[in-house]
Parts: sequence; C-alpha cells; structure tokens
Amino acid sequence: MVKNLFRSTVLLLSSLPFLNTQGQGINLADWRVLSEQNNTAPLTDTIYQDKACVKLDGKALAGIWNKTIALKNFRLELDIAGTVMPGIGFHAKDEQNYQFLYFRPGYGGTIEAIQYIPIYNGALSWVFYGGYQAPANIHKNEWFHAAIEVRGNHLKVFTNNNPKPDMDITMMQTEANKGALLLRTMFGPAYFANLNWRELPEGITDWEISDQLPAGFIYDYEKVKKLQNWKKINEPSDDYVNLCRYFKLPEGTVVARHILYADSVTNKLLDFDFTGTLRIILNGKEIFSYDKHKLERVEANTYTTRLSLQKGQNELLFITQGDGFIFGKGYNSLGRLQHQNWGFIAGIENMRK
Repeated sequence: MVKNLFRSTVLLLSSLPFLNTQGQGINLADWRVLSEQNNTAPLTDTIYQDKACVKLDGKALAGIWNKTIALKNFRLELDIAGTVMPGIGFHAKDEQNYQFLYFRPGYGGTIEAIQYIPIYNGALSWVFYGGYQAPANIHKNEWFHAAIEVRGNHLKVFTNNNPKPDMDITMMQTEANKGALLLRTMFGPAYFANLNWRELPEGITDWEISDQLPAGFIYDYEKVKKLQNWKKINEPSDDYVNLCRYFKLPEGTVVARHILYADSVTNKLLDFDFTGTLRIILNGKEIFSYDKHKLERVEANTYTTRLSLQKGQNELLFITQGDGFIFGKGYNSLGRLQHQNWGFIAGIENMRK
C-alpha cells in the first residue's frame, strides 16, 4: 500500500514520453556475419515455427556481430530456439573478447541449462566456470524467451518471463566494461527473434556526505549551504549507498551531495529508491519530498523523476534519515537504539525525444 500511494507522487518511467536509447529487432544491415572459417556470408531472415527470425547454422553463420552499439548497463530481451548452444555475447571489445551467456536447450531442467563464461582471446574456457550455471525450463528446437540485465559486473538472466532471475551472478572481469553485441551458436543451428534492448541508468556511487544531523529536523537549502564538513565516499562495486557503514552510531539525518556536469541545457532521468525519508534538491530547488518513513526492499529503477540540468555544474542533494522513527527512537542493536536501514540507490539515465 505504501508503494502504491508513493508511486503517484513521482514521475514514473512508464508514463514518460521520452525513453532511453533503445534498439528494436535485428536490422540485417547493422550485423556483420562471423563464420567458423572467417569467411563472409550473406545474412537473411527466415520463418521458424511461425516466427520471423534469423537462423545461424553454427558454421558459415556461426555468429553475427553488431558493432554499431556500445552497451554498458542494459536490459536485453529476445526469443531463442536451438539445439545445442545458442548464446549472447556482450561487452565485446572485438570478436575474440567478450562476455558470453549461452543456453543449452538439451539440458533444460538441469543445472546446465544456462551457463556463463568470459571469452578471452577466443578461448571457450568452460572447464573453469562450473559455478556459473543455472537451471531453466527450456527445450530443444522450441522457442523460449530470454532477458538479461547487466549492471556493471552484475548479470541477471530471466527465461520465459519469470519474475525472479534464473541466474544472478557477479561476472568475471574483462578488458571492456562496455561494448558491442554478438549472437552466436555452437555445435548446431539456432534461431533468434524479437531482439530489443534498452540502456539502464548509470549508478551514482561518488557522493559527499555531511556529518550526522539531528533527526526530524527539516533542512532547507539555506541551512544546507552553511554545512562545512563533507566526507567523500565512493564504493564503485556497490550501487547502494548504505549510510550505516560511515557512522559508528547510525542515527539522525544526513545530506548527500553529487555534482553533475552538462555540456548544454538538457534533461536527464534520475532513477532512485530509498528507505526512511528523502528530499531531493537540484540546484537549490526541491524536486521531490517524502517524509512518511518508508521501509521495504530498496531496488534499482523503482522510481524515476526528471532532472532539468543547466549548462555546466549542477548540484544534486539527497537529504535523508533512516528507519529510526519507524521503531520509535530506533531499533535495538545489542543495547543501543539506532538506524538499521538507512540510505538509497540512484542512477542517471539519458532521455531522447
């Protein structure tokens, strides 16, 4: 109930007339064919089980490579049918170096149905990465829907519109943290259809935070400008800004500050979620306020609002306190009352008309 009421107070992504950069379908002109013998071959579309698609045979058409895009954080969806090992390469530096997620329809229902490996210099080093596999309800030569979400080095894989990921892993590090896309099949033919993708927000991890301030006090922008003590924080491997990690006794209110730079007047999307209370101020103007104390799972892309950026430097402020008030003066932590859940997650997303 709290989330439903809260959603009406913010600008949701689904209601915006502007969306981040997207790709729809397989435009044959954008894809270069990769063959087992490094020969050129034409790419054509076909029909398989009443669905328009592209067929790769694993030999003359071993893979196709789209070099026109360079994705970092993204969600990609498509339909796949295959026999042995159809997959998706991403963050491709070139055709020999990329992250590779592949499916094994013949092993549907077993732990080997979904597998991940990094491709270094063309090597399919599957013997090293047995811990990166997961079951899925997929079958040989039958269409299934696949979706992947990539955020930094975090990969989630969903099949057949499952609400929870079938695979949720931290990927191995490669030379590139963004790059082109590959569709590939090995040891047998595969079909790919209804490909689309969209970029996901770039997480903000570098902030300056104030000292702890009294709980319950309303800090307007004039008071914030007078704050003198700021501490720089940045946890690049953790998009969640967990404020409890920075104070020996987590309590009260904190102001977090991040500076955005724009080459010209522009609009961006701010994606965020939080616990406790939150006020957001951009260049001295309040653009969001919630003071009813929220306590539920904090997840990326829960809420979205527009940022109208001026040319040059833009100051973004999050003023927040945690869950202490939900429990009166705080939840008991082995003899002392304090915040247990205190912080937020935020990311910046491009907009286009």
